Amino acid sequence: MKNLVAHVFLNGKYSVGSLKFEGRRIIFEETDKKAEYVVTGGFVNAHTHIGDSFIENIPKMGVMELVGPNGFKQKMLESANKTTIIKGMKKSLGIMENDNIRYFFDFREGGIDGLKLINSLKFKKTNAVILSRPKKSIIDYDEIEYLLKNSSGIGMSSISDYDYKFLMEISKIVKENGKIFAIHASERIREDIDKILNLNPDFIVHMHKADDQDLDKVMEKNIPIVVCPRSGMFFNIEMDINRFLKKGINVALGTDNAMISIPSIRIEMLFTSFLFNLDPIEILKMATINMDKFLPVKDKIFIYKGSPYEIVKNPFIEPVKILNIKDIDFNF
Repeated sequence: MKNLVAHVFLNGKYSVGSLKFEGRRIIFEETDKKAEYVVTGGFVNAHTHIGDSFIENIPKMGVMELVGPNGFKQKMLESANKTTIIKGMKKSLGIMENDNIRYFFDFREGGIDGLKLINSLKFKKTNAVILSRPKKSIIDYDEIEYLLKNSSGIGMSSISDYDYKFLMEISKIVKENGKIFAIHASERIREDIDKILNLNPDFIVHMHKADDQDLDKVMEKNIPIVVCPRSGMFFNIEMDINRFLKKGINVALGTDNAMISIPSIRIEMLFTSFLFNLDPIEILKMATINMDKFLPVKDKIFIYKGSPYEIVKNPFIEPVKILNIKDIDFNF
């Protein structure tokens, strides 16, 4: 591999520098030379629901009516057979593999049965951080134990959907087991940020109805926020990602319900660039490194020819080289 100058997004860091390839070593040095490449450890889709991938002909409804408890989506999931659901999930997994998505964070509804469905998939190029969800709205310690043993943690819908004491107990158990606790918040209405933060979430999804004081509290706790612009547009939710970034919040990018938006983070990046006046470097951070604290160190790098602008604007650009760096000394 010839030496090159690149924008490098890797292991939670971003820098511009030269990469010198010497045998089983890659030497990185910062430089002010023009970079003609983008190097990543693979893309990350920070929020998916791929269980609903099979659902077509989506009615135009509000958040609660479509994806809330006892809404359209839940009824479709409950009436579908396992084969249909798994076929849809495999289709979404294929889309993410084509995107070179290294990891996706899936909020897995359906309790133990829903968790078993996604765990039946064979992950090859793309891996999953599976955040399961209790099916019952009362504490069932056997169910929680199974979910935590067989997933990366728990991903709940909003505090408006549950008894708060139930959520507090779930969060307590998750933290005692050293797992991830995440929750949707302030998507359709502003919700009590103090109650949300008292649950000790590792990250929060949406937050578009939060006010500036809410965001200040999130920033002080250093909690990432995951945004899903295509989903927000579907529900006619007013969004301003710049507001999060100006507060210094770590923002990541997801695609949300697969029945609404196929789980292509490349398309989500393009859509985000259309909607918001963001530096393409920021968009790439949101889709590559901003969730790295939850993920293992990367063992591959993807080398793209082009600028961050080109990579964001053109979802069809393929890497010119994929290198396995597991046994390579790389000083980045």
